[in-house]
Amino acid sequence: MKDRKGFDQGTTNKEQILAKIRNAVMEKPEAMFKDIDLQSDTWNPIKEEDGNAITFVQRFKDMGGIFIYLESEAELGDCLRQLAPQNDWEPLWCTSPKLQPLLEQYGLSYCTSPDTAERKKVVSLLPCDFLIAQTGSIILTDGTAGARLPYILCDVLLVVAHTDQIVGGLKEALHRLGERHGTTSSTQAVVLTGLTQSYAIEQETVNGVFGARQIAVFLVDD
Repeated sequence: MKDRKGFDQGTTNKEQILAKIRNAVMEKPEAMFKDIDLQSDTWNPIKEEDGNAITFVQRFKDMGGIFIYLESEAELGDCLRQLAPQNDWEPLWCTSPKLQPLLEQYGLSYCTSPDTAERKKVVSLLPCDFLIAQTGSIILTDGTAGARLPYILCDVLLVVAHTDQIVGGLKEALHRLGERHGTTSSTQAVVLTGLTQSYAIEQETVNGVFGARQIAVFLVDD
């Protein structure tokens, strides 16, 4: 004799559970989201009158970032030479072979492995790979930066970017990263979107608890 669930009354609970598992494996459930679109972009389109550059600046600043526009690398050098002593940034933590000659040219001191225990504020200067307009995010890779630790362990992160590195969305950025580094590369990419936030202390918003407490982008016009 079988009970209301279709099981023999002589079977144990264990046997009934195993039978249910077998039936669940054998039966193919109907797809609940078979009509979902996984290809279309879910973000609102960027306004044509704003473009990628203005959209990035607005959203990056909304996330607490500091933005500085420069017309040339010479202006970048002059700007760093003025800001570094004012803000106690030196020596800058720079592992990028591309930026180190610029620092030397403008007489700015830098190191490749700072003693974080001896300094109250560690400031990293790194080149980026891409800026994402939709989210105001920065993409950094250890291949471009020269190492991973400078953008992980710093208190202040200074990012040098160029206007041709601004893309609309993450999908385009990842596609271009794949073209640049290939599928066999060990390069690690990180996407930074504003300062970290925590609500653990009396439910008040605290920025920069983990990672950099300040992020600035120096955008150099090409």
